[in-house]
Amino acid sequence: MNLVLREPWTVERFLAWEDRQEGKHEFDGTTIIEMTGGTRAHQRIAFNLARLLDDLLDADRFEVVQEMRITNGRQVRYPDVTVCAAPVEGSTKALRDAIVLFEVLSPDTAETDRIAKRADYAALPGLRRYVLLEQDRIAATATVLTRTAEGWTEATAAEGAIALPEIGASLPLPDVYRRVPFTPA
Repeated sequence: MNLVLREPWTVERFLAWEDRQEGKHEFDGTTIIEMTGGTRAHQRIAFNLARLLDDLLDADRFEVVQEMRITNGRQVRYPDVTVCAAPVEGSTKALRDAIVLFEVLSPDTAETDRIAKRADYAALPGLRRYVLLEQDRIAATATVLTRTAEGWTEATAAEGAIALPEIGASLPLPDVYRRVPFTPA
């Protein structure tokens, strides 16, 4: 269910509405988008990312968060995995900043993740890297946010790893895709 609103909504109104709903929804500034469940491959990749990051990062400096809403003040999104400066308070319902964001692409959401979310996430002042991961093959596109007129600089994960210098980590792609059942082509 995507719901086009009859009157403009604010992020605050959306957040209050979503808090009363059973499922999760994104808000692109004009439309409410119902979030559906992902595939097992999607879940496994997100789990692997969160586990790897949680094991690698200093818990006093960084917090790894899965599927928690984040807002730039105009839109509300649910990245698959977020790395924030720690600590994030236990009562927090919506993140307002992040250092690194990860999205696992699916055929239904890839275009939104590559275009609309990319623009939405660019408005997060502390964001330094946005990583897009395929779920049907081992591949990653690491997009680094630069504060220039050009916006994002794109690079592909080099030498089988995702370099994350902003948080002092590197994630080997075989570990990110550990136990992901790929369907033969």
